[in-house]
Amino acid sequence: MKPSPYTRHKKPLNASMNVVPYIDVMLVLLVIFMVTTPMLTTGVNVDLPKAKTDSITMGTQMPVIVSLQSNGEITLSFEGNTDLPVSEPELIDTLIRLQHQAGEDGGLKVMINADQNNQYGMIMQLMANLQQAGIQKVGLLTAEPLPNP
Repeated sequence: MKPSPYTRHKKPLNASMNVVPYIDVMLVLLVIFMVTTPMLTTGVNVDLPKAKTDSITMGTQMPVIVSLQSNGEITLSFEGNTDLPVSEPELIDTLIRLQHQAGEDGGLKVMINADQNNQYGMIMQLMANLQQAGIQKVGLLTAEPLPNP
């Protein structure tokens, strides 16, 4: 008897994983990271002093960065705000508010990003403002020193 043209032929199952969709997703993520990474390095240009220091350990909360430029202008970077120009009273009020939001889980960490050409008195005034706001953990940012030729 002649086989019917309408019969089904059973093919063996293909048990291998199809990785093409995963590669597509990885390429899309790569493009997203390539586009967003340059946007993350925005900030005020500050000529940091050069010194060999140990890296700090980062906790769960990002530190607040207070930048002091050589002309005396103060900018504040925290949470979603980047390089927000503030006066001394605004700085104290903002830091007090952030300190209350941080709660008792280790306190608010503040990093000072000061130009190396600043006068000592300006940096001390900034440190006094931080103390007035109740900040207990303060760090100073530095840049890596240039290697000796």
